[in-house]
Order: sequence, then C-alpha cells, then structure tokens
Amino acid sequence: MKIMKFNYLKLAEIIKTRRNELGISTRKLAEKIGISHAEISRFENGLKPSFYFIPFVKMCKELDLDLMDLLIEVGLLDETTDKKYIVKVTNVDDDFFEIEARNEKEAATIVGNFIINNDIIEINTDKPIDFEVEEIQEEIDDENSDKDKELDAESFMKMQCENCEYYCPYCGECTFGE
Repeated sequence: MKIMKFNYLKLAEIIKTRRNELGISTRKLAEKIGISHAEISRFENGLKPSFYFIPFVKMCKELDLDLMDLLIEVGLLDETTDKKYIVKVTNVDDDFFEIEARNEKEAATIVGNFIINNDIIEINTDKPIDFEVEEIQEEIDDENSDKDKELDAESFMKMQCENCEYYCPYCGECTFGE
C-alpha cells in the first residue's frame, strides 16, 4: 500500500477558487448542501482540516468538480491504473471481450452495459447471463528483466542513500555532515 500525504490546504484552495469562479457565495453553497456558511468558511480557510463526506460530495457536485480527480490530486486517493481483462459472457453462446478497467467488477459492468445497450450479441432472456472475468497478465521479456536487475555503481549508491536516515526526499541529497 502506498502511503500518501494529504494536502488539505490545496483541497481548501481548490474549493474556494472554484466557488469564486462560479460566483457562488458561502451562504448560497451552504444552503444548497445543508451545512452552515461558517462551516464552509472554516473549511476554505484551513481552520477545519476534517470534513463530513456527504456534504463534501454535495459540495463537489454543486461546484462541478470531479470527486475522484480531486481526491487523487490532493493525495487522499492513490491513482489506480487500469488493467486488462478478458470478460467471457455466456448466454446463448460464449462471447469474449478484452477491456481495460480498474478491477474485475468494473470490467464486467462495462461489458454488461455495452452488450445490453448495443444489442451486439444474441441474448436468451430465459437463461441467466454469466460473466467470467480474468486479468490478462502482461508478459515480461526475460532479456530485459535481467538487464533491469543489473545496477551500475551510481544507481546502487543512490538506492543505498535513499534508505539512509540522512537522505532528504525533497531535494534528493544526503544531509550527512551538514
């Protein structure tokens, strides 16, 4: 699991800037999402680093901000990369779809919606539709994997230094002896 640093002040600034861009007062926004305007003001000015999720979701909706993108941007969520999946749909026949999604459930949902909305396969409504989802593992080239394991002296020293208590992750320098 990747530990991420949550940038609360950045979140507060994004919310405040967007609210001002749209010309919405704290009172009007508070009225729309069901909290006090003082609560929004404290949030935007960095005086309230925690918040209730449901009013926050409503606030993002009112300000036309993508919730997931916002949470990734400020470090509350780790950006997940899509993986490739094979989705086997069984009803009248077996049909296979290759798709990129974040997880197996999302892959099955996307394929299910696609086949229903586009009527691309024959479906017998008297039989259940079964979905089997399998992640496609990308093959690693053995030649390249051996090269990746070889480290030159500079890379080795940097790797050692990054694990040292004197290593500064911000500037990338060793602070030993300073």
